[in-house]
Amino acid sequence: MSSIIFTTAYKDICRESWNHYGRTNERYFTAFTKLAENIQYKLVVYLENNIKDEVLKKGPFSDNIVFVDMQTVNTFYDSFLESDKKIIGSEQYKRLIPHDRTINPEHVFSEYNMINHSKVNFLQNTLTIFPEYDYYAWIDFGSINENVTNIPKTMNYDMLSPKIIYHCLQNPHYPRRDEINMLQTFDIYFTGSSFIVHRDLVGEFETLYKQKIVEWQSNGITDDDQNLVLQIYYDNPELFQLIINPEWFTLYKMVSS
Repeated sequence: MSSIIFTTAYKDICRESWNHYGRTNERYFTAFTKLAENIQYKLVVYLENNIKDEVLKKGPFSDNIVFVDMQTVNTFYDSFLESDKKIIGSEQYKRLIPHDRTINPEHVFSEYNMINHSKVNFLQNTLTIFPEYDYYAWIDFGSINENVTNIPKTMNYDMLSPKIIYHCLQNPHYPRRDEINMLQTFDIYFTGSSFIVHRDLVGEFETLYKQKIVEWQSNGITDDDQNLVLQIYYDNPELFQLIINPEWFTLYKMVSS
């Protein structure tokens, strides 16, 4: 009998102060509360202590919701933020970005990119502290949960292969669309709001992810998780199971029985 454990995290990157694509902490907290009230599986939640204090006011929460101090996890945010800031502020990088994309958060805020990249670090930490599960799944803290039908119900394990399982809005194109091309387009393939990784691939996925960040930074580029995971897929398609659906946030609908 297969088993699954879920992970989420939230770090306040001052998004409510953004001129574009702003969002308040309260909106995130409301969405998380829906998630916590409706998910039947164990959910490991990574928060900094000041945010945890605010979230706990929304409780009480059931025993399947486990809070962990975010600062106990060594993340890509911690390791690569400062070097990413230099890249995102460089003239070399700015010349790669079309005018109609310059306000997108992935081209403005290193904090946004790096906290999204750190999802795999939190997944790895969940494997470390709860090593007995077959699948380790990510679900975002925010928008995905505003519609409760997006929250995992009864997982159909027959639909899950022992791979890295991602929802794609469309099938990735061949020949390969490289990271520079993806910097310049609004096209999206991989969504980062939810994904599932078989226990045997969590460590390898984190390693491949770090290697890609290092490669990108050596080439003076940065982007969000949607582009980075796409490039990992192109490098290693045999590691992935793709669930294709043009509707956002539908992975857990499609793999439920």
